[in-house]
Amino acid sequence: MGASSDHAYTHLRGLMRVGISSPVGSGSRMGKWREQAQTWLRAPGVPPWNVFLTPTFPEDPVVEWRGPDSEAGRGPLSALPEAARRAAIRVWTPAVETLLTVAQWPGRGRGRLTQALPYLLEEQLLADPESLVFSHRETDAGIFVAVTAKERLAAWREAVDEARLSATFCPVTLALPWRPRSWSCHYSDGQWAVRTGPYSGFGAASPLTRVPAALRQALEETGKTEAAPEAIVLFGGDEALRALIATDLGIPVIADPRPIAAGETPPFRLGETGGAVGASGVAALRALRPALIALFLVFVLGFARTVFDWVEFSHEETRVHAQMVSLFSANFPNVPVLDPARQMRQGVARLAARAGGATQGFLAVLTSASPALAGLAHGDLTRLQYRHGEVRCAVRLANFDALTALKQNLVRAGLVVRVTHVISHQGGVQALVTITRRAP
Repeated sequence: MGASSDHAYTHLRGLMRVGISSPVGSGSRMGKWREQAQTWLRAPGVPPWNVFLTPTFPEDPVVEWRGPDSEAGRGPLSALPEAARRAAIRVWTPAVETLLTVAQWPGRGRGRLTQALPYLLEEQLLADPESLVFSHRETDAGIFVAVTAKERLAAWREAVDEARLSATFCPVTLALPWRPRSWSCHYSDGQWAVRTGPYSGFGAASPLTRVPAALRQALEETGKTEAAPEAIVLFGGDEALRALIATDLGIPVIADPRPIAAGETPPFRLGETGGAVGASGVAALRALRPALIALFLVFVLGFARTVFDWVEFSHEETRVHAQMVSLFSANFPNVPVLDPARQMRQGVARLAARAGGATQGFLAVLTSASPALAGLAHGDLTRLQYRHGEVRCAVRLANFDALTALKQNLVRAGLVVRVTHVISHQGGVQALVTITRRAP
């Protein structure tokens, strides 16, 4: 590519940033159109560059990058070479910032699935679903989901925008090469990333001298099931680390010298970003007319699909409302139907109060659990929910020992305790604890 064509390419890319740059959310249609348009304008045949974020980014702006020809560097995003700006950029985010899990979806329709994901994963979430971004990929084995805090994703995207870069985001967990019947592991600067499948894995913060408890717990949970790995493949570690993992976990550890993200294609796009505003010209915009027409057609098709979904949901709402009216009339024949949903809740509440009441069950469990929850050492109770005789508590503790002590105190109080989800990070341990009364 000569100097003149290089200049034209750079100019057109700047114009595309002018025409399409906008603050869009993760997975939005506009974001996908923008990414596709920028893909058309990238220099042909240029392999992608990989950028690795640290858990303290963007407060600490230093990142690491690696080019397709083994070019490597470290510094702020603004220091990326010019060759990287002409290529696709894959930003690999810290493993501990994203929950990778699987959901089962019996329904149909991608729009409905997107709306249903927060409810399907409710028991695994430690934060309000409104504060999270859900990215997913549908496979025969289920719906694989990546959950990331909106605030963190917005901060990453803002930093990339300020550096005038266009990138896709994916957790570094999925940058590790993976093969069946094994788990892939990578350690760097106190951060562990473990990939357990094509779209699954987790991260943990732990010093180099100790295998993270999350990895040990995951191996114990798989046990002798089909998901149990036969070996762990270690990337980015020396012989001492390989020996440490093999000794602590009692499983073969294979050292792999290949760099991570060498040939991995991100299965999840946590977000799309566009660069800053550049100069524009009428002649260049005319050259972009075919691409803009294509974008307009995609917009029209998307709008038509939205209208179709709205009509479908309207019919579904009418059907459900009629069903509620019929059900309420059958159970409360002497009561006039005004608001069937509210009236049904009130009627069920009155029946429950006569039978002892769900509220009494909640108070009984909470009364028994209060001493243990009030005595949390260096910890916080971040969420409390009662449903179907169970109290679900989201707690933030200093370490795994504190979580074990909490569980023992609740058991001594005569309660049945189940820890359904644990995340380890630099600030301690977050867990979802389900508490029920012991059967008499």
